[in-house]
Amino acid sequence: MNADMIAAWAVENGFLRIGLAKYRRSDNAGVITIEIKRLSYLLIDERQGSRPRLVSRLFKDASLPRAGTRLQVLSLSSSRS
Repeated sequence: MNADMIAAWAVENGFLRIGLAKYRRSDNAGVITIEIKRLSYLLIDERQGSRPRLVSRLFKDASLPRAGTRLQVLSLSSSRS
């Protein structure tokens, strides 16, 4: 996994590019931002009515689902940074 794969997944799943390595998607539930770093990515989940959730993963430790499916990290309730 690398930065290009994360960026491609984000675009396929409705995220808009908002910077050099930042992607954002918003809907009625809230806003999700993906910041791609050199060796990792940071996911910021800002749901309405709750505190923002930050999750960081190294590329080597992450796997991407197919387009249209959720990032595995979003389903992990115990993963907080």
